Amino acid sequence: MKVHGEREYKIDIAGTEYGPDRIERAEISQELFSAPSVGGTVCAQLTVTFRPGEDPPRMAQVRPFARDAGRAAWVPLGIFWIDRRTERSGRLEITCYDCMLKAEAEWIPDQVLEFPMSMEAAARVIAAAMGTELDERCSFHPGYTVDYPANEYTMRQVLGYIAAAHGGNWIVTAAGKLLLAPLFASMPPETSLLIEENGSAITFGGVRIKV
Repeated sequence: MKVHGEREYKIDIAGTEYGPDRIERAEISQELFSAPSVGGTVCAQLTVTFRPGEDPPRMAQVRPFARDAGRAAWVPLGIFWIDRRTERSGRLEITCYDCMLKAEAEWIPDQVLEFPMSMEAAARVIAAAMGTELDERCSFHPGYTVDYPANEYTMRQVLGYIAAAHGGNWIVTAAGKLLLAPLFASMPPETSLLIEENGSAITFGGVRIKV
């Protein structure tokens, strides 16, 4: 599949690669770009229609990539897991989500943990429970803490509280790590939107990609 006549896409599903000739439609949607806000825990959704050749495993990991036609380097666009699938006339449409969806579970901390806990420490514990880790570019106020999560708070609710306290939102990077992205402060250059040599933002299904 090519978008705007020049960009190609491929996906890797549980180690099986499907190139541009097999992909008919692909789109990533992420609510972070819909309206300015803070306290968000943004889950990205990937939808792909392709000719599979074989049935992908249930809940398989999916990695999309993009590149300009004729170039060798593929740019990773994230890590997702299959949630739903629909088959039509030899085509398979899969709907996938990144690991933010795993934060929907109730947070029940290990009894050896001490509270109040620093927000940074809490974020690291939650990231580990989600099967990932914090992006090294995250920045936390050293004096901000969280209490023991009563009232059946989910990990996502606690992350939202931490994000609101820092005037930002949580996203999952292309490397699959949790990143606390401040809304009103400048992020490091390497946190910026993926861009081409001419400065144009690289998009996937019309959505800007951050790393």
